[in-house]
Amino acid sequence: PSATASRTTLVRRLYYDLTGLPPTPAQIDRYLKDPSPAATEKLVDELLASPHFGERWGRYWLDIARYSQSTGGGRSLLYDSAWRYRNYVIDSFNADKPYDQFITEQIAGDLLEAKDYQQQREQLVATAFLLLGPTNYEQQDKEQLRMDVIDEQIQTVGRAFLSMTLGCARCHDHKFDPIPASDYYALAGIFRSTKMLTPGNVSGWTKRPLPLPTPEKMKYDAYHQTLASLDSQIKSKQGELKLLRENLNTITLDDSSATLIGDWKESTFYKDYIGKGYIHDQHTAKGKKLVKFSPRKLKSGRYDVQLAYNSAESRASRVPITIKTPKGEQTVYLNQRLQPTDGAFASVGEFEFSGTKADEIIVSNAGTDGYVIVDAIRFISAPVITDDKNQQQAAVSEYKQTLLKIKETKHQLAALKQEMAQHKKAAPPAVPEIMAVDEQDEPGDFRVLIRGDVHHPGKQVPRGFITVAETSKAPTIPADASGRRELARWITDPQNPLTARVYVNRIWHHLFGSGLVRTVDNFGFRGEKPSHPELLDHLALKLIENGWSTKAMIREIVLSKTYQLSSSSTAEQRELDPDNRLLSHQNHRRLDAEAIRDTILFVSGTLDLSQHDQTIRPDTKSEYGYQFHNQFRSVYVPVFRNRLHELLAIFDFPDPNLSVGRRNTSTLSTQALYLMNNPFVIEQAQRTAERLLEKYPNDESARIDALFRMSLGRLPSTAEKNNTASFLNQTNPQDSTTELERWTACCQTIIACIDFRYIK
Repeated sequence: PSATASRTTLVRRLYYDLTGLPPTPAQIDRYLKDPSPAATEKLVDELLASPHFGERWGRYWLDIARYSQSTGGGRSLLYDSAWRYRNYVIDSFNADKPYDQFITEQIAGDLLEAKDYQQQREQLVATAFLLLGPTNYEQQDKEQLRMDVIDEQIQTVGRAFLSMTLGCARCHDHKFDPIPASDYYALAGIFRSTKMLTPGNVSGWTKRPLPLPTPEKMKYDAYHQTLASLDSQIKSKQGELKLLRENLNTITLDDSSATLIGDWKESTFYKDYIGKGYIHDQHTAKGKKLVKFSPRKLKSGRYDVQLAYNSAESRASRVPITIKTPKGEQTVYLNQRLQPTDGAFASVGEFEFSGTKADEIIVSNAGTDGYVIVDAIRFISAPVITDDKNQQQAAVSEYKQTLLKIKETKHQLAALKQEMAQHKKAAPPAVPEIMAVDEQDEPGDFRVLIRGDVHHPGKQVPRGFITVAETSKAPTIPADASGRRELARWITDPQNPLTARVYVNRIWHHLFGSGLVRTVDNFGFRGEKPSHPELLDHLALKLIENGWSTKAMIREIVLSKTYQLSSSSTAEQRELDPDNRLLSHQNHRRLDAEAIRDTILFVSGTLDLSQHDQTIRPDTKSEYGYQFHNQFRSVYVPVFRNRLHELLAIFDFPDPNLSVGRRNTSTLSTQALYLMNNPFVIEQAQRTAERLLEKYPNDESARIDALFRMSLGRLPSTAEKNNTASFLNQTNPQDSTTELERWTACCQTIIACIDFRYIK
């Protein structure tokens, strides 16, 4: 084995591996000056308890969960509440949520019992895991869309929890692994029994209201109960009114059905109008404007004619209304400055109509002294005049009583509507909606799709799991349930041969740079075999024995001698182990994109270390052209499928369209050019220089030492210090740079150096 790493190397390694941030010089000194044999153990416990632990390790899981805040494909919509899932993941790692519980909540959180609203929130938010995939919601073949979403879910669940390529069995039996197509469609039946899409020309993802604390829920429920009661009463009164009018043989003609002569203006300024609005004559061209109503559906008989308008002082006081029938015509006048009798309509008299084309009502603006308003005309059948006085009197009495009842009902309706309006003004804040799945109303099994074609179904298969990985009796799926709860139980069963091994291998990969199985996302035939299978088994059993605790597993590994070895290797070791497959030494690893960005901001003193909720700007409608202007940790930077933060993209941030357990690590000229020329890097280098000049105004040597310790976690070597001092004190007659400019260039050089972005 290699020698043990120095404490200076180890403290930097631990800080980055457990929190993703560099140690400050004060934190380095505290560890180096602690003579206790338990100094490393105390430091590890401190870092595991840090809120930044969840931000570091939660980001690893977000890679696997293909986390993004946009849908990708087609129009690419924004997942407006995806940040809640991100924070759920971070909080889960900080709380050391047992991994089996973490899995269960993401697959079936909506089906679990909850002790309070907060746990219910967590469990619902967790199911966004199933919805976060890249989806083209504009797909018009809705059955194809549904199956594409299910396929993506099956692939992600298989890859994330089991490191199996289950999607290969969609069209045929898996070519390499013992997974028949029937197993794939057994899983498909589970997800088809889950609500995840909403209908529409452009479909959507399922949303559910965020659970509320009991007092807020009671207030919210009471509000909506009252709202529902008022709505029911309003509908009841509207029904009564409609029936009363039908008994009177009422017909209403809106202004939109009239024939207009002259320039009448449409308006909706006064809100209590009939139909889509009303019209007025604009108080112009008097005598040249007419509104003609032709009551084609009117039956022969006597009717009370009523005109709807809104009253005001600016209205005409004498509006001529001409009623034409086969028996002749008659003109009456209406004062529109007075409020209509029942609030909307005013009677202009009773007239005998023939029920023929000859019937016509004409509203004119001739000789008027204000605005003429026409909203609607209403005809209410009046009692037929007969020679029998008693019969006539009874008919008139019934008619008047019905009119009175209509008036009372309208007043009651208006009062209810006013009460509804007042109630809505006191509405509690709207309950946020979250991405979450639900059970289908009628869950059931599905059929094998021949060659994966949604329009070519084959035999039906019962819902179930991957048969080759069943080492004990699989849970039975109830007929009235989707099977997601049972799927989670099967995956988290301690007897499942994959789940625990896959997870501890992921942990090992993040701590050493390479997993015991290097193909961390593929434990199948096409993946690599473990370099140390006994160790992998030991760690998997240890994980289960310790209650599936992530922190306990990380603690055990980082306190091991293996983790604390030096990353330097001898020529003999390299010859014996050219692929670095043995545990002779630590791997020399480059920081990931987030750690590089966070460290640049951390060293400049501008990194915002607080936790954040929604970080997409409120006015954002699309990811295209989005500008990233923030200084919080990179885990909170918005992630879009079609636009990534420039630094993150350049330094191998994973494709959010895919579930990624092992990131690519490239060395490209674009990375060096970014560190040399990007305004963000130059600005942060200047701020770093300003920090140093302010703290050590007259001590260049102390400044150089501080720069190296802040940026690289160590003091400079003698050669490095001499070279830095020489760079800062170049004497060139043509050089007119200021001290700040020279120090900015020096800080930028350190940021761009290899040691800045590598841990040993």
